[in-house]
Amino acid sequence: MSTQVSIFPNPFLSTLSFEVIVENNACTIVQMLDKKLKIIKMLKWNLKKGTNKTSIDDLDTLPAGDYFVDIKNMDGKNLFATKIVKIAEIHS
Repeated sequence: MSTQVSIFPNPFLSTLSFEVIVENNACTIVQMLDKKLKIIKMLKWNLKKGTNKTSIDDLDTLPAGDYFVDIKNMDGKNLFATKIVKIAEIHS
């Protein structure tokens, strides 16, 4: 299965938006991991053939730093992996 993924913005502050394009309907597991590879978010997404848009919200409480996003199929095969960066909130 071919999977195309865009994640934005990167770096992010409190929300990550995803655009995922799949050739066929797919059930996936999305994991967000910290730099020690501890899972901090895990979601199940049912993707429809074509373009899917979704987001992960409520990330403002995470400390600033590097994180990883993995998208796997239900068999555990990695479909997509990338590093993302959480920035600190700027107070004026």
